[in-house]
Amino acid sequence: MSFYKQNLEAFIKLLKTQPKLFTDAKCQELLTLIEPLPDDIETLSTAIASWYEKYDPIVDAQLDILNHWNFTETPHFPAATARPGANSAAATPTTINKELLKSAILKTQPKSPH
Repeated sequence: MSFYKQNLEAFIKLLKTQPKLFTDAKCQELLTLIEPLPDDIETLSTAIASWYEKYDPIVDAQLDILNHWNFTETPHFPAATARPGANSAAATPTTINKELLKSAILKTQPKSPH
C-alpha cells in the first residue's frame, strides 16, 4: 500500500476516532481545501498532510495512527463495505477517494444543539 493511501486511511480513522480535534472551522477548511482537487489519492494525501501540519495535536494523533495501525487489517471501513446478505464484509476492500474523505469530514462536524 502506498504511503499516500495509508496517510488518507489514517486521516479518515482520525476523523472517526478523535472528532474533538476537528472544530467546525477546521472541517470547513478541509472541505474548502479538497473540493477543487482532483479525485487522486496522491494529490488529496499531499493536500491533507500540508493542512494538518499547521495543527500539532492533529499531527501527533495522525503520526500515532500511522506508526501503530496495522494497515493490513480487514476491513478498514466495515460500514462502507458491508452489504446485506453478503457472506463477508471483508470481501471487497474500500476504495479511498474524494467522496469518502468528504463524507468522513462531514460526519465529524459538531452537531448544532438547535
